[in-house]
Amino acid sequence: MSLLTVSDCVDPHHHLWSPKTHSWLEKVAESGHPAGPFKSVLTYEVEDYMKDCSTFNVAKSVHVQAHFDGDPVEETKYCQAASDKHGYPHGIVAYADLSSPDVDNVLKGHCAYPNVRGIRQMLDYHPVVEKWRQAPHDRFLTDDSWLTGLTLMEKYNLSFDLQLHAPQMQAAAGVVRTHPNMQFIINHAGFPAELNTEAIAVWKEGLAMLAQHSNVAIKLSGYNMFHFDWNKELLYPLVEYPINVFSTGRCMFASNFPVDKINGGYKDLMQCYASICTDMGLTQEDADKMFRDNATRVYRI
Repeated sequence: MSLLTVSDCVDPHHHLWSPKTHSWLEKVAESGHPAGPFKSVLTYEVEDYMKDCSTFNVAKSVHVQAHFDGDPVEETKYCQAASDKHGYPHGIVAYADLSSPDVDNVLKGHCAYPNVRGIRQMLDYHPVVEKWRQAPHDRFLTDDSWLTGLTLMEKYNLSFDLQLHAPQMQAAAGVVRTHPNMQFIINHAGFPAELNTEAIAVWKEGLAMLAQHSNVAIKLSGYNMFHFDWNKELLYPLVEYPINVFSTGRCMFASNFPVDKINGGYKDLMQCYASICTDMGLTQEDADKMFRDNATRVYRI
């Protein structure tokens, strides 16, 4: 089975940005981001993404929020305009601070745009490694105001992109359990950044807890943010375990471009994932699910 046999692939995780609208990019141009220097990807507009994904058979895509300066609804407006002009992205995962007293108005503002499908508020807060923290603290998953905002999303039929580290997964599983009608999507395979025996055990245990809930899917992406010299042998167990525990019906391969572009090409990365599927003995139907059908269903595109 070759990746190229999958027709009309769907990429459920990429970003569009520019230093003009995402000022944080300048701060990581040379260093400061776990993936490495961003100088080669400081500007990444829809035309850049379309050029990269043209090396592969990508028919649809989903933009995921990326620290837009100012009003987060303006990022949605920007992405919707790109889609209206170019066709990509087909889905938008927007930003909202769910703990904010104004969250209802923000959600309503996002939902004025037809491509909006969900919300991501990055929760990842590593207990030890400071540079692996996108969230200001580790209390959101137990904060009453934040949980009220999360519940409010159900009114708008929005999914939640769950970006977190393995030690946070037990708390996340409790939240998922109390929101059975909401779709949750784990970002970047739950960040298997550390490959020592203890860390991998915690990661596996966390994913297994979340996989018990049928309303949780997982995106297999972002590996080379931490593993710059990635290859199939390194990625194989990090891809195999989520597939085994979530099944091929709830896993989605994603590019995470342009972040993953810093350490690899689009076609090379996707073909590596397809080769892993082949080595696992998965079927063409399995590949169709993980490269297309699951993302189409989960993001309703």
